[in-house]
Amino acid sequence: MKKLIFVIFLISLLAGCGPMKGIEASRNRNRLANLKVGITKAEVREIMGNPYKNEFYENAEIWFYITEWQRDGYTTSDEMTPLVFKDERLIVWGSSFIDENLKKYELRIR
Repeated sequence: MKKLIFVIFLISLLAGCGPMKGIEASRNRNRLANLKVGITKAEVREIMGNPYKNEFYENAEIWFYITEWQRDGYTTSDEMTPLVFKDERLIVWGSSFIDENLKKYELRIR
């Protein structure tokens, strides 16, 4: 009986992780509306919280926030929205906008 209760508890605990990612994604999508080009990293962190991950490219830093949720248990790039900083200021965000404007902002992603 104890074993069964433990298994049920473990399954409940693991099942609870997925919905939390969905809540985080929804919260982050709502917070994106408060961003403005030109604000500092500190201001972005105040609005968005800590990024899920960050990367550096030649002259830019990119922070990634989870904004979509897929039930597969993995966090992939199509579930995240990138925010790009140059000289400590937010210059763009969103995958499609970045793809269209890479040359304009002199970003070279390899």
